[in-house]
Amino acid sequence: MVRSVVEVTPVGQQDVADLAAMWLASRVDSGITPEVAARFASEGRLELALSRPDVHAHVARLDGRAVGYVVTSENPFGLSPEPEVAVEQLYVDPSARRHGVARSLLCAVVGLAERAGSDVIVSNVPTQSREAHRFFARLGFSSVLVRRVVGTTQLRRRLAPQGGAHSAVDQLIRRRRSLRTLASRAG
Repeated sequence: MVRSVVEVTPVGQQDVADLAAMWLASRVDSGITPEVAARFASEGRLELALSRPDVHAHVARLDGRAVGYVVTSENPFGLSPEPEVAVEQLYVDPSARRHGVARSLLCAVVGLAERAGSDVIVSNVPTQSREAHRFFARLGFSSVLVRRVVGTTQLRRRLAPQGGAHSAVDQLIRRRRSLRTLASRAG
């Protein structure tokens, strides 16, 4: 059986609709509800990101059908003295996985990194994606750091002084909780 050839090209105007559809699918695949993903798309987040000069996107086609994409950025944090290329998103349609699509997309990333003078390519891999971790590890990516994330509200609550003066909002929340507790005990 002959393997189909994967064609990877930079995203042009003719590819935007395909990229947007795959981007929505990738958001849903990562656990975001279709409604939230559609809202992100309607807010123009993808177009805004792609309009930045340091962001590059490539689309992969298998037998003429768009089946994957990669979005990269150069020096994502701007703190490194050496140029870096970061794989921000890499997505392959589930029906096209294990056909060399992700490898072909990463070949385009290597070309970008070489043109940018970057000796390093980094990728943020979701912690829950075992398959992605294995894929990147097989290609030689190593773990450098653990990126921890917290919601703003949760961090504010945890940073609040314990036992000291509390904001009016904190006092209101505490009062409501104690009233709910009293009401549930009485009822």
